[in-house]
Amino acid sequence: MVQALAPLQAGQASLSFVSFFETFGPAFLALGWFIVLWMLMWLAWNVYLLLRRIDYSSAIQWTFLEVKIPPDSEETPKSMELFFEIIAGMHKTPDKTELYFDGMMEPWISCEIQCTQGKVRYFLVIQTPYRQFIEGVLYGQFPRAEITEAEDYTLKYNWKEIRKKFDLFGTEVVMTGEEFYPIRTYLEYETKLAEEDKYIDPHQGIVETFTAINPGEEFWLQIIVRPIDAGTIKKWAEKGQHEIALISGQAKKEGPGILASLGDFFVSLPGALISAFMTGPTEASSKDEYQLRFFNPTDEAKMKGILQKVSKAGFKTKIRVLHIAPAGQLQKPNIGRAFGAFKQFNTFHLNSLKPDSATKSNGPNYIARDSRRALRERKIFLQYQWREIWYGDGKMFNAEELATLYHFPSKYVKTPGLARSKSGLQAPPDNLPLAG
Repeated sequence: MVQALAPLQAGQASLSFVSFFETFGPAFLALGWFIVLWMLMWLAWNVYLLLRRIDYSSAIQWTFLEVKIPPDSEETPKSMELFFEIIAGMHKTPDKTELYFDGMMEPWISCEIQCTQGKVRYFLVIQTPYRQFIEGVLYGQFPRAEITEAEDYTLKYNWKEIRKKFDLFGTEVVMTGEEFYPIRTYLEYETKLAEEDKYIDPHQGIVETFTAINPGEEFWLQIIVRPIDAGTIKKWAEKGQHEIALISGQAKKEGPGILASLGDFFVSLPGALISAFMTGPTEASSKDEYQLRFFNPTDEAKMKGILQKVSKAGFKTKIRVLHIAPAGQLQKPNIGRAFGAFKQFNTFHLNSLKPDSATKSNGPNYIARDSRRALRERKIFLQYQWREIWYGDGKMFNAEELATLYHFPSKYVKTPGLARSKSGLQAPPDNLPLAG
């Protein structure tokens, strides 16, 4: 009997499935087309915004300022930190029309160095309408600086000549940890054994590394800095504060959902009634309960580092490094230099810098390796040349970290190849006695 009923039950199941599909199938198909249409509209909208941003950025007029500092300058990275904090006033939040129809983005600047054999030059690439503002801030922090307009040093290379006249390696440099964790900054660089000049300039390590190269080779460093609105900075700071609360154990635990709470209530109700019947009602405690927690040095350092970072002005930042050599002369040890120069800013318990695996020009190792590497080489070169920041917002660095990575040379930097200002050289006085 059971065997005879089995085919009948299977037939009923198939009929129920067919009837279910006939009833609800059109609705599912209609909803599926709606989802596909919505995804296509979302993709089209983002492509439209990207094209508008490219049009907006391509119309920007740029001014290239070369900055030279006298050899006896005593300004420390603190002056550069103040420079970054002041230029945060460049920020302008675009309105809806400017954002969605003009493709407008907040203004940004590019802090760059060009290193050749034994020589280094410092540049600030700024949007021309902000030139007067930037120069005023620079002179305020570096009164004896020599600021001159220069040509774009990247234009002597053409992306069409990559692998024909020159080879290159390029990558973006990113953080390994969360954005609210700091890297090692200039405040930590000091030798207690030195009698004079106890301060050690961390930027000198980058300069020495990037200038110890062969003739015809170059190293470029680009740090793009974009001031952002107060709301974004507040959210970033709140994430850091929440992390501190998690480390200290003060973060509120998320309570269970409504269904879970009801389930726990009904499960614990019988036990609670029996306990109340046997022991009587319990008195509510009138005193708050405190839990004493001991922190190890690592936890204390993390909380202090996060608080120190989020308490200062934050900027969306992109860091790029390019190494250029004549065709056929690109050496792997020089690629290692591009990484090693940033290891001095790493800390195991806070944050570190590393090459971005998604942008390294020598990253692809397998399928269509050569063509993919050539594509990355062209992409990183053009992004550097365009001072691009619209594709991805970059990572959050505060003014102290930016001043550590990029600041103008002072008397603490002993590198002889620095382009120095000639301030202090004056014409002889008119009453100087002449021979005869």
